[in-house]
Amino acid sequence: MKALVLFGSPREKGNTWLLTNEFIKGLKEADIEVVFIDTTKMKVNPCNGCLACEKTGKCVISDDMNLIYKEIEDCKILILSSPVYFAGVSAQLKLVIDRCQALFSKNFKGNLPLSDKKRGYLIFTSGRSSEKMLQSMELCAKYFMLSCNSTLVESIYAMGLDRVKIDDEFLKSIYKKGIKAGRL
Repeated sequence: MKALVLFGSPREKGNTWLLTNEFIKGLKEADIEVVFIDTTKMKVNPCNGCLACEKTGKCVISDDMNLIYKEIEDCKILILSSPVYFAGVSAQLKLVIDRCQALFSKNFKGNLPLSDKKRGYLIFTSGRSSEKMLQSMELCAKYFMLSCNSTLVESIYAMGLDRVKIDDEFLKSIYKKGIKAGRL
């Protein structure tokens, strides 16, 4: 079974990476193949709103999204990982999410075959402790998961990281969540 991590933090080895890495270790412990895509390193253009994907289920823009579409189609576990920026995912990850209109069109419009059902996970980190900041972010992520024919299984949040450091016990719990996700 394959898991895909769409990683959206421009900070290398930051808090989002730390949590995501522990989750990945847990998945691997459960014998899950993991594909890690760092969206901050990908060349993804914005959606141009042409609606061509509504007829074909495919985007007309040729860039690194072609690889991402394939990996989304091939995975059984889909993980979105991002820091909270202005109550949303990072700009790099948002580009990927917006371009998944093509998957929504393929999966839910017309007579195109549905992709296989997937299990979805969210890993979000924030320097602030405001739960309200997560509302719009989680809503966006849920609709992204729906577009990819994925059911959101669990959301993992680490909040207030400007004042509190992530401790080993919390990291161990994330590792265990990864193992559990791989064994469902």
